[in-house]
Amino acid sequence: MEKILNALSWIDTIAPTVWMGLTVIMFWLLYKVYGKEGRKHPVFRFGVFLLVLVWLYPIYTFWFNQIEVGLAGNLFTLWATNAYRNRLNSIDKKMSKWMYPQIIWLCLATFYVGILLLDRYQVGA
Repeated sequence: MEKILNALSWIDTIAPTVWMGLTVIMFWLLYKVYGKEGRKHPVFRFGVFLLVLVWLYPIYTFWFNQIEVGLAGNLFTLWATNAYRNRLNSIDKKMSKWMYPQIIWLCLATFYVGILLLDRYQVGA
């Protein structure tokens, strides 16, 4: 378990930079959806919700300071990101593909948080 954690330790270092890049992509997508459909369109509103969810993640994980909350947050954000990608697909298939970097990142981060959680309970056993 320790080898896996050491191999994935770089995730904590680059996480803020990755989230900034993903946020830029999301802002760009919101701008495109706004241009095509307007701000009252459900896809635009769901995109704003997802952006807020992504930006709240560090706050609620830091506030509760629990890996379990982080894992639940990752899983919920992964679900919301995939749902948003599906909704974007109805507007423009090319735009929906821009959500794949976030999906990949969330899968990797969720795996890492899951390993941290397993390690925590393995040590206590």
